[in-house]
Amino acid sequence: MNTKATAEQVVSLLGGKENITTYLHCVTRLRFNLADDSKADMKKINSVPGVMGTAIQNGQYQVIIGTNVEQVFKEVDKLLKTENSADHHAEPHSDQPQKRKVSLNAILDVISGIFAPILPALVAGGILKGILAIILSLKWVDEGSTTLALFNLIADIPFYFLPFLLAVSSARKFKVNDYLGICMAGALLYPSFVDALNNKDSAFSLFNLHIPVFNYANSVFPVILGVGLMAIIYRTVDKFIPSVLKMVVVPSVTLIISVPIALLVIAPLGAYGGIYLADGIVWLFDTFGIFAGFLLGFFTPLIVLTGMHQSTSPIQIQNISSLGYDYLLPISFCHNMAESGAAFGAALRMKDKKVRSAAFSTSFSAFLGISEPAMYTVNFVHKTPFISAMIANGIGGALTVIFGVKCFAFVMPGITSLPVYADPKGGLTNLLLMVISILSTFVIGLIISYITGFKIARGEEK
Repeated sequence: MNTKATAEQVVSLLGGKENITTYLHCVTRLRFNLADDSKADMKKINSVPGVMGTAIQNGQYQVIIGTNVEQVFKEVDKLLKTENSADHHAEPHSDQPQKRKVSLNAILDVISGIFAPILPALVAGGILKGILAIILSLKWVDEGSTTLALFNLIADIPFYFLPFLLAVSSARKFKVNDYLGICMAGALLYPSFVDALNNKDSAFSLFNLHIPVFNYANSVFPVILGVGLMAIIYRTVDKFIPSVLKMVVVPSVTLIISVPIALLVIAPLGAYGGIYLADGIVWLFDTFGIFAGFLLGFFTPLIVLTGMHQSTSPIQIQNISSLGYDYLLPISFCHNMAESGAAFGAALRMKDKKVRSAAFSTSFSAFLGISEPAMYTVNFVHKTPFISAMIANGIGGALTVIFGVKCFAFVMPGITSLPVYADPKGGLTNLLLMVISILSTFVIGLIISYITGFKIARGEEK
């Protein structure tokens, strides 16, 4: 794959670099916002070598690349060259951000854009947590080991300081200075504010209004809402300050206004929202049980197909922060196995050696955790494997509910994420039940895909 040629063609078919206002990438997709949507030729982009498919969500143009997405993004970044190009996830600065209607899709797009850049740090911490849990369960080290304590510290860093990670990505998404965003996170984790959790005498007040105290470490929504407020105040103040005073006045006034309001109102609302959201997920699964697992699993392929799957990341992280575990990640894990099994079943039906080889390859990619190559190049193209994956994942989702499987750390679902299903309290039962769930999902997807793939064998579907 010629990543440079792919990047050049994608940029050109999106109307050229002058037409691209913002750009970033997630695990498998390039994501663009355009000044003039009419200049984009998505049909031709679909035929560009290295492109597996395209999608459009709320004006965001998504180009599915797969595992080579970061390499292609680097070439795109070279072509577009912005002041933030040193950061592969940065979006170009724009003094006049696009005006969009507030909608559910717009909110999901913002959430995806905020979380995509910080996923590597969260995944690294999650995997390490899982490995340490397995080591403890097998009693390979003593619980009081200082070496173990050091690695626990390393694993906790991305989660304890999650507000700082979110502050940077939120500031870039809302187009406000990164370092002002970090100041908002710093306010939430300032030592004397953290101490107020245990010492009520040191609690703060604003004009005799008591400021609620929460543990904002590991939190998701408070800092995002706080930086969003900061961006609004920054732009409002900026309109009324003369250019000669902007450098000094605008940042100062922004901090003076936004931080107290965030601590008094916005951050507590975000904290309560996160708590109620986690409680709501528990209620949903407790009330509807197997049915909830089946429906969520059945529709997950469609959610991934539209590129909205990353919008669930804050929910998953919030669940782990509030509950200590998450119900949704096991179903996402089963989805990858469903896509893998369905692609494998379709491959067994194929006569053309090259096409079969590609199907086996994408099946293996989904097995490792990247489902979109299998979805876009095999399953969705031939239709019956895609339906097979939906059915298999519905059954897999139901199994995770029946078994009560939990995920104890945030990580991208795939075979390499298995360690995070080891219970940190000890024991490997949860891990073994997860293995049963994913193997069952894979086999079911394979069998249904193979049985319904007779048209693929006859070459009637293209």
